Amino acid sequence: MQRRKFIAAQLGAAAGAVLLGGTLTGRASAQPSGAAAVSRPGGGPLRVGLIELDTSHADTFARGIAATPGAQLTAVLNSGMVYGKKRTEKFIAEHKVKTVCSTPAEMAPLVDVAFSIAVNWENHVRDAEPFIASGKPVFIDKPVVGTERDARALIALSARYHTPIFGGSTYCWAPNLPAFAREFRAREDRVNLTVYGHINSHSRYDMLDLIYYGIHGAELACYLLGPGATSVNYVDFYRKQHIIHVRYDGRPPVILNLGWARNHNEAVLLTDNELISFVPETGNPYPGIVAAMARSITTRRAPRPITEQVEACRILIAAGKSRRLGRPVSITELTEADGYSGKEFGHEYARFRNLPREVTGSWRENEL
Repeated sequence: MQRRKFIAAQLGAAAGAVLLGGTLTGRASAQPSGAAAVSRPGGGPLRVGLIELDTSHADTFARGIAATPGAQLTAVLNSGMVYGKKRTEKFIAEHKVKTVCSTPAEMAPLVDVAFSIAVNWENHVRDAEPFIASGKPVFIDKPVVGTERDARALIALSARYHTPIFGGSTYCWAPNLPAFAREFRAREDRVNLTVYGHINSHSRYDMLDLIYYGIHGAELACYLLGPGATSVNYVDFYRKQHIIHVRYDGRPPVILNLGWARNHNEAVLLTDNELISFVPETGNPYPGIVAAMARSITTRRAPRPITEQVEACRILIAAGKSRRLGRPVSITELTEADGYSGKEFGHEYARFRNLPREVTGSWRENEL
């Protein structure tokens, strides 16, 4: 009961910040005009590969690639978990893609960088491995991993091949985030951070959306706090909100409030004297991501090490374990068996995308 009173107090305070006009550092500002030109080392178009066409992310990435001078979407792969052959034909015609591959290994020699964006996160590491092994930078869509087994496998691949690995939530590419993060870390009066994230969970038993959509809020928290979360406590599910407490040594605690209540991701810092609210700018981060991947071909560096990128995933994996065990869970006690079924989520995602609108339209109200 005391935990619930604490959480309620924080939620009420955060809401007050918005109503009272608290500092809103991150509201929308104009995106930079024009994208930086890219090329292959030695000249020529940067050849980009796209693995899986399961979601609208494929179209978004394709448009981002097209908006990047010098980048060329060269090859795609669609195994058809969500959409079949017609989706592939329409996609390659719309985006002028010349080559359709059957496997990631077939694609690897044809491209300079690749995006692995399967809705089934259990395929992410497997799909990315041929590119990592051949030294070609790869972007792994959110969530980068959904199991501790895959987290360890990806870290091992990174250590073995030293290939730049990008990925996760595109909110971490928001142009106003680095400046706010510097300001956030410099403050000595921080009390706690509450992060609100929009996800589609409509039932207390629906945990798969927690990793697929909740990763945006978790990554925002991780970007601001930096690496080093120690333990996670799944506190409650109330009115379609997952409430999760993340503890750090020597840093303010984090409350992740993930669910229906907000339509965007927002971080609210409670200090000794004020509430400071931050909303990542939205826009088109994809040309910037493509440009960073192009640079990494020669620099051999990604903006963040893979250990930092998977920490947000581990936090939500630990949240699931905490809920099952009914107690806080240390990050270090995660085992390879811990995590979420990407295959199950993929099948549910495919089923939902193929239901008639009269069924999906009322889905939000099905359960509390």
